[in-house]
Amino acid sequence: MGDAPPGEYIPSTLVGNLLGMFPSKGSNDDRDLVGRARRGDQEAFTQLIVQYQVPLYNMVLRMVGRPDDAADIAQEAFLRAWEKIRTLREAPFKSWLFQIAANLCYDHFRRGRRYGVMPVEDQTGTSNVVGLGIATPDPQERTEAKERTRLVRDSIAALDHDMRIAIILRDVNGMAYDEIAAVLRVPLGTVKSRIARARAQVQERLHQHPDFFPTREDAHAE
Repeated sequence: MGDAPPGEYIPSTLVGNLLGMFPSKGSNDDRDLVGRARRGDQEAFTQLIVQYQVPLYNMVLRMVGRPDDAADIAQEAFLRAWEKIRTLREAPFKSWLFQIAANLCYDHFRRGRRYGVMPVEDQTGTSNVVGLGIATPDPQERTEAKERTRLVRDSIAALDHDMRIAIILRDVNGMAYDEIAAVLRVPLGTVKSRIARARAQVQERLHQHPDFFPTREDAHAE
């Protein structure tokens, strides 16, 4: 990455790997389901919910921090999508749905709600939504993995809202840049800039903990 600080070798996929990457699979199948849902087919819309509920909740949780708030926002996003599904024309359902959720996250913070702290059980890697997705049988490795995850989450939480949602959509949800631009309704260049700055800030904070995230110079010195 040209925007990475000198000596950087933390991969951009680190955030997604540590926080549990759940890329959603938007496909042409959505068109048939959306078409049926627009005609009032609740079963078709239920299938859309099943397809997107995990990545949507995962994104919202990373934005707001509290599982109960995230669940409420995700549910509200699906309710609004169902209410407005007849207005959806050419836009991909996935981008449209995540745009609704993103706006609800911004509303959440406009009401003065702060970023919450995830419960301890969600930081152990046991949750099927936010788990690490890697096996760490050794107790010391589990402890270190939990601490790395906590540091990444804290670094993301410290970002401003615009950069936070951009890096979450890219590095946690695995969205393409053009999809993110559609979700956030900003130019592609703005998306790339926000993600680059977000990654740089996250990496800068992580490098304050060289025991867990060493730089190249630290690694060569060993």
